[in-house]
Amino acid sequence: MLLPVLLLFVLCSMVHSAMAQDVGANHEGGNNFYRQQCNSGAPKAAIIACTKIIEDRHEDADARALALQNRGFYYQQAGDLDHSIADFTRSLESSNGRTRAKIFLNLGLLYSRKGDQSTALEKFDEAVTLDPTLTAAYVDRASVFIQREDREHAIVDLDRAAALSPKDSEIYVSRGSVYAHSGDQDRAIADFDRAISLNPHDATAWRDRGFAYRAKGNIARAAADLKEAIRLSPNLSGAYVDLGLCLQSEGDAKGAIAEFDRAIQLNPSDAQALKARGDSYLATGNRDRAIADYSDALATDGRLTDAYMNRGAAYLAKADWDHAIADFSAVIALDRGQFAAYLNRGQAFGAKHDRARALADLTQAIQLRPTATDAYRQRAFLRQESGDSSGAVDDYNHALGLNPDDAEAHRGRGYARLSRHEIDLALEDLTTAITLNPTDALAFRFRAQAYAAKKDLKHAQADAASARQLGPTTH
Repeated sequence: MLLPVLLLFVLCSMVHSAMAQDVGANHEGGNNFYRQQCNSGAPKAAIIACTKIIEDRHEDADARALALQNRGFYYQQAGDLDHSIADFTRSLESSNGRTRAKIFLNLGLLYSRKGDQSTALEKFDEAVTLDPTLTAAYVDRASVFIQREDREHAIVDLDRAAALSPKDSEIYVSRGSVYAHSGDQDRAIADFDRAISLNPHDATAWRDRGFAYRAKGNIARAAADLKEAIRLSPNLSGAYVDLGLCLQSEGDAKGAIAEFDRAIQLNPSDAQALKARGDSYLATGNRDRAIADYSDALATDGRLTDAYMNRGAAYLAKADWDHAIADFSAVIALDRGQFAAYLNRGQAFGAKHDRARALADLTQAIQLRPTATDAYRQRAFLRQESGDSSGAVDDYNHALGLNPDDAEAHRGRGYARLSRHEIDLALEDLTTAITLNPTDALAFRFRAQAYAAKKDLKHAQADAASARQLGPTTH
């Protein structure tokens, strides 16, 4: 969980509460009905009442100024952010001290809601300059820094907030979340510990500490925290997701699915939960259910590359080459640095006998990850299929340079050498392949061919018999 952005109306209510008392207290005459409505009415009626006071020149200046701030609050409540900003900005002309700092704070929140984070930061800066003790300004400025992925400055602001309000558990939850998403799980856990000691009933703190423990690989502690979060708040969908991920990491796909089911019941549009459940269905071999979940996740978030990647893998396992290619292509369109997408799309193109595209994808995969033995091995196979046995041997050499115990690469290079009539070298590779994997029927079949080429019929017949005994062979 990232830092929770404070709801605008919470802070505005604090300002409004003080204003409402003053509108009536500072003026003995005038229309009590309008003052009452401006102080505590429903937004539509309150806006009308506050406007009456603002436009009434018989009201004193302080009453009109406070009515202006109240109207800004009610505009915000009504969702009219532009008018709210206009009123709060205008009210700055007649404000000073801590009230002025709070107005800047509210303006920062309003601009943040409008998506204008640069202006929001400027307003928060004004707030803390006027009142360096205004904790909420540091918290909400930190929220903007997080949205801009500036976690360093977010931590600085949350440090200041914690120093000003050391017993505010939510500040520690927020800072802990920043640490957790920055990869510093130990500091995150320390902050969540502090938050829980201050407020043991904060389900979010338990959930986020569970996230941090899971990131550290301490699944037992993570699961315990997440279960406590669920006990405290049974509708906390994110806790079910994280608990499902804990079970998933332990290989309990069915248990994970049950937790993801609960999360999705609470939040049917949770793309991460849908994607995670798809992963568990894929682990159980239920490819169709996995594909359905990945599709639902992508309908919610069309930029979820993992969902495209894993749906493509499910289609690949079903030998649905065209759909697999479409999904891997979608991944590449979103991120051209995705090694696995090129590798898998190359495999799909190869299965469709589109060797030119397959070779291009595998070459790109190797460029992205020059240490990937499987990419060299797959490209070597395609080169051999295309009649380029020399190129195949080169790729197998690369693969075996990276992993000398790669049985498939030894078998493949042995077959390529056999094609080049390098019989002794072929026998050497194929014997190594059989030593590494004594159940490799293809290696026995190819070695039988090599022995036959040397006129060693005894060994050729023995290997052919072993190949038949081990099962059908294809290449």
